[in-house]
This record gives sequence, structure tokens and C-alpha cells, in this order.
Amino acid sequence: MTSRLLVLRVGYMERYDGPDTITGGGAYIAANGVGGEVFNFKPSRGRCYGYAMSRHFAGLNLRFIDDSQAWREGDELGGVDVVFIARRPGVGQVVVGWYRNATVFHRQYRVRRGSIPGMNEAVRRFLCIADTDDVRLLPEDERTFDVPYAPAGFKGFPGQSNVWYPGHHTEQPGVTAFIRKLTKYIDATPGAELLDDEAPERKGGRKKGRASAPDHAQNAMVEEAAVKAVWARYAADGYTLRTVETECVGWDLEATKGRQTLRLEVKGTAGTAIYFELTPNEYAKLKEHSTGFRVCVVCEALTRPRIFDLRPEGFGAGWRLVSERGDVTVLLMERIAAVGAEVAPGVGGN
Repeated sequence: MTSRLLVLRVGYMERYDGPDTITGGGAYIAANGVGGEVFNFKPSRGRCYGYAMSRHFAGLNLRFIDDSQAWREGDELGGVDVVFIARRPGVGQVVVGWYRNATVFHRQYRVRRGSIPGMNEAVRRFLCIADTDDVRLLPEDERTFDVPYAPAGFKGFPGQSNVWYPGHHTEQPGVTAFIRKLTKYIDATPGAELLDDEAPERKGGRKKGRASAPDHAQNAMVEEAAVKAVWARYAADGYTLRTVETECVGWDLEATKGRQTLRLEVKGTAGTAIYFELTPNEYAKLKEHSTGFRVCVVCEALTRPRIFDLRPEGFGAGWRLVSERGDVTVLLMERIAAVGAEVAPGVGGN
């Protein structure tokens, strides 16, 4: 994900490809049983159109995403990653899907043809748009990434508003670590389903129930402790450091001493074994900047941190990581995956 990140809370549905059971979306949905988000993951001519009910229907404030310019009503901003969250019944607030490289609009809802059955308004409105190839809807049993809720004591996280700008709240404890965790989760998640009208009915066919949910709060604490340990280690060695954790450059820290700059990707674990995954972006940057790239693995990050500084080197047709003393070697095993889905030519709206 890029550093341009936006989180939108919507009502909870299974498929978001047309009117169906929707819950947890606020007073309007409670009263009408339907909302504008019901088509958020329905492809139309290769694109998806995202809706969320902003406060007073004011739309988005792009200054909270990119403050480098003065924004006027209707201005567009591209390259924004939009994450949709919802309150899943019996579970809590979770990520349900996302648009990558979306286009968003300042203080304006755009209008498209057609209407939504059950809604009084005659037109469909949307806040963001993305190519279908950049859109991911998680199957229900994979919606386990929980999102802290401000009224429950998590200051700086999503509250009553359905629009949250994570980069605008990085001064609050835990927000930066959460952004980093969410970024890596999305980078590493291949699972995606956008079903057209020809797809087999899933109700009853897919096993219901929640998969074992990872402890994201614990993982965020491990990652944060690992970054602090690596920062302290390199600072003690005379390096000047800066964080690039939210910039999606493929590494977490940059350490400079004299003319040398190292790119440090930090991996933390609560256990004693060296085990981690690299996202496609991280792996690509490791190969591109191999001479000055380091993977810093911090084992037992929450108790007695042990740091392994590993440098990449070519190994046969692939890559491996080795410690400076040569006593630790980590073989990098590439994984390649693909998702196939038949698409029909679009004619008109949904």
C-alpha cells in the first residue's frame, strides 16, 4: 500500500454486489434495510464504485490524505488505498476488503446511472473508484483483521465517523504500528473474490464460522518492539536513522553513516525461531538494492530482543540471507500465486 491511506466504515454484508441483508451500518440502514454501499464490490465495465455515508454527506477532505496542495470541491486524487471496514455480527469491527490505487474526490459525491431498490434517492453516489483488478473482497471466513474502535478506548482510531484518515492520527499511540501491520497484511493477502451474476450460489456451500483469528494487537506490539530494538542498535553504532514505515517503499528504516545508507526491513517475532515472510514489494526491493539492503530479524522481541542482521546474496537461481559472521543462513523460498475469474462483457450498469 502507498502512504495515501483511507479507511471507510460501511454496513456489513456478505457480497456487496446488490441489495441483500445488511447490518451495522447506522440509523439509516436500521430504518431502511439498505444503503449505498450494497454495490461497493460489484464490477461494472471493469470498475468498482465505493460508497460510505460521510458525516452530513460532506464527502472526503483530501487535505487529511495529502496536504501538499490546496484542494477545491470536486478535485481528484489518485493512488489512494481505500480499506473498507464493517462491524461483523458477533465478531466486531473488521476489514472486509479494499480498493488499491483508487481515485477519490474532495468534498464531493459523484453520481452514476441507476438507483438502488429500497432507497428514496433516484441516483447512486460514490466517493471512490478503482479498476476491478485492484479491488479485493475477502470471503467471510477470512474477515478476521480487527480494527480498534475509538469509543472503546483506542484514541486516534475510527470513532463515530465512517471516514478515518490514518495518516492524520500518527501522533496517537499504536496508530503507526497499526498502519504498518495493515499495510503488510494487505500486501501479503492474495485472497479475493468478486463474483458476477453467473457465479454459483455460495450460501450453504461455503463453510461458515470464523477462522482462527490472528492476534493483531499482539503482532503490532511485536513489530513495534522490533523496530525500536533495531533503531537503538544502529543508533548506538553511529547511524542516523529515519522511518519510512508508512511509505510503502519496501523497507522500514533507513540508516545513514557517512556516505553509506542501509535500507532496513524489520521482522519481529515473539519466539526464538527465525521465521518471516516478505511481501512481493519487499522482495522486489531486496533484489533491486541488494548491496545496501538488510533484513533485521528480531527474535523474542517482547522479552529479550536478539537481532539478526541478514544481508541478501544470490544463490543459484534465487536468493538467500546470511549474517555478517556467516553463522546464520536463511533461504528465501519464492511463492507464486494467481487468481482466475471469468468476466462477462459489460453492457450498461450492474
